[in-house]
Amino acid sequence: MYSILTDFGIPMNLVKLIKMCLSEDYNRVRIGKNLSDIIYYWEWLKQGNTSSPLLLKFVIEYTSKRA
Repeated sequence: MYSILTDFGIPMNLVKLIKMCLSEDYNRVRIGKNLSDIIYYWEWLKQGNTSSPLLLKFVIEYTSKRA
């Protein structure tokens, strides 16, 4: 997916930032002063991530042009 973004002319520093945001496979929850244990998840485009529909659009556009 990251090479698709660069093919569309997205700057490499922005692609690296997107990669960093999507590669985080854990999270923690803070309630007041209490911090939860680490919660792991393994998804490529995370549901609820506001960038997922846009990134999926790039992949679909790239695929349709290659077909």
